[in-house]
Amino acid sequence: MCVSATVCSKGGVGKTTSTANLGGLLADAGFRVLLIDLDSQPTLSSYYELSQPAPGGVYELLATDLVDLDQIISKTAIPNLDIVVSNDYRNQLQQLLLNAPNGRFRLIGLLDRFSDRYDAILKRI
Repeated sequence: MCVSATVCSKGGVGKTTSTANLGGLLADAGFRVLLIDLDSQPTLSSYYELSQPAPGGVYELLATDLVDLDQIISKTAIPNLDIVVSNDYRNQLQQLLLNAPNGRFRLIGLLDRFSDRYDAILKRI
């Protein structure tokens, strides 16, 4: 499984567009792709039409010990392309992760849960 993150502190430089287009390209090529939208402005979450929205998203992934991945993975209308949507509407995740003992490394520890389902994970931070 390949994991990539699109990161830049400056806004408007194409992070969302790059992540969405790379994900779509890989999915069209037959790779199983998961997009994870970690941005507080959830533009990536609305980039693709959702065919099967999940009840949860990034908040449940990082703030809880959720075991059922189907509760956080939304299916897009594009075959092979799924997304964990940004849903931290109260902006609580940053503070929660700063105070958690493993907060800075929580996502890294959770990525193995997706290895059986996906060939590539693209994170938009």
